[in-house]
Amino acid sequence: MRPRVLFLTVMPSPYQRELFQALHSDGRMGIRVLYYTNTSADRNWSLGPLSAYEEILPGRTIGWLGPSAHVNRTIAGLLKNESSDLFVLSDYSAPTTQIAMRVLSRRKKRWVFWGEVPGLNRRGRLGSALRQLLQRPITGASAVAAIGSGAVEAYQRIFPEIRVFDIPYFCDLAPFRAATTTRWARKKYTVDALFSGQLIERKGVDLLIRAFAQISNLAPDLRLQLLGTGPELQALTGIIPYELRHRVQFLGFQQPAALPQIFAAADMFVLPSRHDGWGVVVNEAIGAGLPIIVSDRVGARDLVENGVNGFITIAGNVDSLASALFKLARSHALRESFGRSSANRAAQWDVDEGVRRWVELSDQVLYA
Repeated sequence: MRPRVLFLTVMPSPYQRELFQALHSDGRMGIRVLYYTNTSADRNWSLGPLSAYEEILPGRTIGWLGPSAHVNRTIAGLLKNESSDLFVLSDYSAPTTQIAMRVLSRRKKRWVFWGEVPGLNRRGRLGSALRQLLQRPITGASAVAAIGSGAVEAYQRIFPEIRVFDIPYFCDLAPFRAATTTRWARKKYTVDALFSGQLIERKGVDLLIRAFAQISNLAPDLRLQLLGTGPELQALTGIIPYELRHRVQFLGFQQPAALPQIFAAADMFVLPSRHDGWGVVVNEAIGAGLPIIVSDRVGARDLVENGVNGFITIAGNVDSLASALFKLARSHALRESFGRSSANRAAQWDVDEGVRRWVELSDQVLYA
């Protein structure tokens, strides 16, 4: 009999829904997905109706506690009556997850924590103590599904007695492959470096603009395309030198269906985050066959081999970022070589690989 697996996660993001749909279609696991909230203030996705196995729990977010303070008061009663074989929980800082971890442990249910690298956002002594307190219930988990190799190392160090599986984020890359079939045959007179993400300090877009300005005279064909929106938009616009403003384009927020064509029009992808637990946009970039620049504090650097399909730069270091930009901007041959390597790697990172890893985890936790 196939195992019944209940996922408790924050919201119906496009990439998670693609994974859940693939798991449901695969059929080796019977899944149910409960979301804490339907959206957040900084997400404007138009996602369409939920599937039969998806549900948004009644609840609210306590704003003064932060954006992760999701409270779903029905969760304890729901879990006491739930007969799933395995439970998967994400976001340990959410009050709902804190309740769920304790309820499942008391009931001696098998559950898995699914999380990004902990501790990327450095805190003071009080903040670090609070983080450790919130992490403590994870000791009751049967396993941890760590999102990338950096998270694997961190959780193995924090919880040496718990099995840790490497299960990063996966998404459907087929639309990105389909959109980019003629990239290297086209004639183009600019070199477009694409960023995709929220315009917030953590994402390092200010570093990208400064690195671009530093090499702009040496790479006159280079342009920046900044996809996304956020509270830093006005500040970022203000740091662009006047004479370079025509070479920096803010694309605003775009719905997921528009992304493959935007990625297809780019010549390289850049995610210069000061810290980033993963970064699904890097999955999309390899799906689009793009050369990639990421910082060494981006979890999705697992998808980038330095000097093979991109460059891994020093987080927060403008000179390091400028050097990588310049190398790719000046060499069509290097961009093509790196791009083909990214396209080859994409086959190992499609959503089917995510299904395989989750099925393997379920078998190991329930039957091994």
